[in-house]
Amino acid sequence: MRYKFSLISLLFHRSRLKSRYILSILVGLSLGFTLSLACLPMISVCDNPLLLFSEPFSSSLNNQLSNETFSLRDTIDRILNRHARSVADVTLVDYGSKDYEPRIVQPSMEKNLNNQSLSTTTQSSNTPKVTRPRYIADELGIREKVLVAVITETNHLNTFAFFLNQTLQNYVNRLLFFIDEDVQDFPKSMEVVAIHDKRAYLKPFYILKYLAEKMIKSYDWFVLVPDNTYIRGFKLNEFLNHISISQDLYMGQPFDDVHAVYCYFGSGIILSGTILRKVLDEIDWCTNNAYSQDLTDNIGRCILKAAKSPCVNTASNYKFTAYVNYRFEFDTDIDKLSKNEEFNQTLTVHPVNDLETMLKLQKYFNQVEIDEMTRSISKYEETIENLSCYAPEGCGNIPWPVGVPPPFKPTSRFDVLRWDYFNETHIYLKTDIDVIDPMKDDDHEEIHEVINYAVEQLQKKYGIQLKFKKLINGYRQFDPTRGTHYIMDLSLIDENKIEFIKRAELMRPLGLVEIVPMPFVTESTKIFLILPIYSDEQSVAIRFLHYANKTLFDKETRDKFELHLTHIITTKQELSQSQKWFDNIRHEIDLIHRTRTQLVVLYHTIHLPSTSSITRYTHTTHILDYFETKFRTNSLVFLTNPYVNIESDFLNRCRLNVIENVQLFFPIAFYQYHPHIITRTYHMTDNSTIELHKSHGWFNSYAFDHIGLYMNDYLKLKQTILLHNISLSSMNFYDLFIQLTDIHILRAPDQSLRVHYHAIKCDSIKQLNNIEYNRCLMQKEKGLASRSQLAMIIIENEQTKKTDKKKK
Repeated sequence: MRYKFSLISLLFHRSRLKSRYILSILVGLSLGFTLSLACLPMISVCDNPLLLFSEPFSSSLNNQLSNETFSLRDTIDRILNRHARSVADVTLVDYGSKDYEPRIVQPSMEKNLNNQSLSTTTQSSNTPKVTRPRYIADELGIREKVLVAVITETNHLNTFAFFLNQTLQNYVNRLLFFIDEDVQDFPKSMEVVAIHDKRAYLKPFYILKYLAEKMIKSYDWFVLVPDNTYIRGFKLNEFLNHISISQDLYMGQPFDDVHAVYCYFGSGIILSGTILRKVLDEIDWCTNNAYSQDLTDNIGRCILKAAKSPCVNTASNYKFTAYVNYRFEFDTDIDKLSKNEEFNQTLTVHPVNDLETMLKLQKYFNQVEIDEMTRSISKYEETIENLSCYAPEGCGNIPWPVGVPPPFKPTSRFDVLRWDYFNETHIYLKTDIDVIDPMKDDDHEEIHEVINYAVEQLQKKYGIQLKFKKLINGYRQFDPTRGTHYIMDLSLIDENKIEFIKRAELMRPLGLVEIVPMPFVTESTKIFLILPIYSDEQSVAIRFLHYANKTLFDKETRDKFELHLTHIITTKQELSQSQKWFDNIRHEIDLIHRTRTQLVVLYHTIHLPSTSSITRYTHTTHILDYFETKFRTNSLVFLTNPYVNIESDFLNRCRLNVIENVQLFFPIAFYQYHPHIITRTYHMTDNSTIELHKSHGWFNSYAFDHIGLYMNDYLKLKQTILLHNISLSSMNFYDLFIQLTDIHILRAPDQSLRVHYHAIKCDSIKQLNNIEYNRCLMQKEKGLASRSQLAMIIIENEQTKKTDKKKK
């Protein structure tokens, strides 16, 4: 009985141990599972919770743990509804804080009717995407330096305001002129903003509001001035470049007293962007409390209320200086003021009552700045000479002039820089094909400026009694690394008529290189190639098609290229046979279409009036007039002649070089010499291709047959032609754009554009345009062959004549 009892107790004891063991295992598993859930946010794989859990499991787990004192409900919901985070979800606090902790900001979570979180896919789609700006300057907050706002009047737009625009626009980033009424007639280079409120004392607040709302993100400094204040643009730019932008700054000349808290508006006020932003918040208070007619008082009270900043005249150890004198007379006061260093360092002068005084101040301060630069250059030259002794070459071995890069050293004989010989009227051997050329206006002005400067320096060195007589020899070399180098032999005479010959060596260094901003263009623009063909050029057009089939037609697609074959006729007989005239060309196009199915070719016929004023040199405007109604205004057109061979890369270059409303492209093509002359010295088997070689042709800078432009630019030119009533027969198309528009023209040699030799007739344009007639004669003269080839022909003919005489 006891035994059985003991056995039963033992079995019961074992079962209790086993159940405790199992229970401990379950508790351990539960605790481990719970802890693993708590640690799951640290595991990267949990970015997609559906990989680990299903929705029923998460719901049951939440129900079991709902009554626990330490609830994991929020943790589990957060885990199950996590999604991939972007950079925008992370908020950083100040790194200087001792209690810094990075914190991830959870996106707002939408709940459905069952109080269940939405799926990851839905939440991700509702999360706003981060749009990055197109330019890195916008993302980094890079701004321009300064904007100047000028308060002016309508009747001052063409006087004081125009003067400020002309003298400041090269030194400040933007100029705005504020008036109190709408106007239509003002200089085109000015930006004018109209304020429709006649109350003059409120005008500054309209300006501050306008600048704060529209310009504050683009500029660091804002300058407010009246139009009767003279501003030194160079000095203002230099002054602002030395001041840190990371400060609230209300700067100018204190009004009446150095301890005053308002800046005098007449001498100009400089505001930082941070001050302007605070003013915008209090702009209503400023307008309601503007009870004074003095703009200085109104602006100062507004800034003092908004930013709690009084007027200062010093920042970063640089002082704002202004000269204010209501009795200022330039002619009587300038001698005394010129000896005052503070006046020479002033930024503004106020008031200036007439435009003549403005001009005199501009001239005076220009000379002051030139003298300062001259002293700085002399100081730097002296420093360079002193430091040259520590260089490996030793003292006195620095290149002349001091501070200019050393001369270019050619690596081979092909890189040797050429010297141009000149006198006072002509330049000799300017190019490989020219012997002597009259100086153009630019060259004439440049060379005589250098001569005058050399004579001035010689007079300072040897005495004022020396006078210039003539230029004996002149040499000029352009070095792309340093500038233009001149060597001149000058003839000078003294008061006793004794002649002295002096050699002067001068250097015009290169200035600051600037990048000209241009609009963005791509190579995907569709180009319309217009090929005008006269009745006697049918075989030439077929040769063009054969060559273009090898180079162009396989590269261009339907949406990027169209060929327009245009038959130019001048008589009624040619008009009646126009359809039949295209038969041979259509046959060639059909053969090409078998392999080039994407090619688009259109046929046109233009009937020009048969008058003496219409020549092949003046047909361009008539052809473009015909295509005006067939193309859109934004169509890119390239007009050429059928004698041309176009390589595959040329059209892309044309797409990049032609910019609507900005630039036209007049490439200089390589023109072939006469084939019979070429074959005398070079074995040429195939005349369909033109080899780029100096004995085969030349770059014809006298021809303007190849034109790349947008139709919109031509239409603007046409309006100008009609406005000025200009005869199209008297001018070249290139000259029309040069004289009547300000559009830029790119004119450069292009090796991918090569023209076959063809006879040139100049008689038809002899009476129309002398310039065009001379260009035609130059093409006829230089386009036959090179000088060496012509010389060889002359020598051979002379030898032939001698042998013929001996035989006789």
